[in-house]
Amino acid sequence: MRIIAGTLKGRRLQAPPEGERRVRPTADRAREALFSILQAWPQGGFLDLFAGTGAVAVEAWSRGYDPVICVEKEAAALGLVQANAKGTSVRILRQDALGLKEDAFQDLAVIFADPPYEHSAACFTRLTPRLRLWLQPGGLLVWETDAKTELPEAESFEPLESRRYGAGRFHFFRAG
Repeated sequence: MRIIAGTLKGRRLQAPPEGERRVRPTADRAREALFSILQAWPQGGFLDLFAGTGAVAVEAWSRGYDPVICVEKEAAALGLVQANAKGTSVRILRQDALGLKEDAFQDLAVIFADPPYEHSAACFTRLTPRLRLWLQPGGLLVWETDAKTELPEAESFEPLESRRYGAGRFHFFRAG
């Protein structure tokens, strides 16, 4: 894994050990495609929920998003986030994303969420009411699932598109 573009372009990132199933990093190719899409959206605050290795957050920081915040509860993943974010101003919160309060964040431009695939739709349903409060008007929510998962409708979010990259899929929503 490496940073694709920005001030840290080419920087190698630490990945989970082979066989580790609790941490599933977003592949370089998928991350590159994601940030190509995000170029059309305003910069600003970036939140990475279920951060895993922190690769998406560090990529966001490298490309000029500020502030960038990671939320991760797993100790093994947290070590990877801390190592990968070294030398950046990425803020790391060791917390369960599902336990975040309604006033945890505000005025974010982008929220990226990549929960465990088997819980993705349920997490989406539980979190979207809070996520809308954290985004600026017109902000973007990007939710990663496995390629087959469809997400339910979410009040205050306009579905924009869905794109498949390998075994994963990005769903894009605009805050209403």
